[in-house]
Amino acid sequence: MIDFRWLSVGPLGTNCYIIWDRETRKAAIVDPGGDEDVIANEASSLDLAVEWILITHGHPDHCFCAGALASGYDARIGMHPADIERMRAEGLEIASMFYDVSTYVEFTPTDLLSDGQVITIGESEVRVLHTPGHSQGGVCFVTDAGVFCGDTIFAGSIGRTDFPGGSFEQIIDSIKTRILTLEDSTRLYPGHGPATTVGEERKSNPFVR
Repeated sequence: MIDFRWLSVGPLGTNCYIIWDRETRKAAIVDPGGDEDVIANEASSLDLAVEWILITHGHPDHCFCAGALASGYDARIGMHPADIERMRAEGLEIASMFYDVSTYVEFTPTDLLSDGQVITIGESEVRVLHTPGHSQGGVCFVTDAGVFCGDTIFAGSIGRTDFPGGSFEQIIDSIKTRILTLEDSTRLYPGHGPATTVGEERKSNPFVR
């Protein structure tokens, strides 16, 4: 079984999630978008063994601290390959508008994630859903605690599609065919803002009704 702790990090208030297997205390950090020390201190207070850094997409507010944390924990970094080139080409330029980029630690993902891939954290499984639209490499992480969905879907809204690599048609298709096909009771934990459920979004989200 997966448990998790939610943190709001970085200058854009990104939802970072520390998720862990209850039996083994092995853990992953999802979307470390800033405040490296805050994330590390929280993981330490929970007595977790961090083995993974999981990135829902390559925008800097979701991965700014990935390199630093991975180095500190000797952890694997997983992200979809479709976001790597754009992240490297534009990431620091975009980040410099919000972050002190002198603290940035470059990283190369150790694991290139693919749709349907299953990641093991202790005795628990995390399934990867490729959900392009906000970015071409956007993914969601499906666990028994809910879906950590980055900027694909929010409570009552969807991710922006006006950034390079974004597509309104793709994000709507991703949401309708990958997320809203899950059980109504499935909890959705987005990259910004409050949690919601599949049923609530199917019923009331104006973009996908």
